[in-house]
Amino acid sequence: MAITPISDNAFVMTAICPQTKGYYGVTVDRILNNQYKMIWAFRLDKDRAKREGYDIKKASGSIQPDANYPGCPYCKAQSLIFCSCGSVFCWNGNKLVTCPKCGYKGEVGYSESINFQGGSM
Repeated sequence: MAITPISDNAFVMTAICPQTKGYYGVTVDRILNNQYKMIWAFRLDKDRAKREGYDIKKASGSIQPDANYPGCPYCKAQSLIFCSCGSVFCWNGNKLVTCPKCGYKGEVGYSESINFQGGSM
């Protein structure tokens, strides 16, 4: 697999796998203004994420997986859900989902632009 280079604008946001409840980091890089790509994903300890300040960075725009994005390190899902509570979690294509952080249940919607933050702890 080819490795996608990253810029100085890259940052890490945290996500939760609803299947395993495992936390992971997603390396996100800006392509253009308000356009981002997910480059890499890795297992992450919740306490380390707080210490590293992964919850500080905020962004707004569209976000898509890079061609080399490996997906969730637990379930391999390639897509993410952004809950209104601030949680980010992987999505396996189910129409109905439950947020692993707040428990909200609902249908998946699509948005071309979202506000997202580095952390979801």
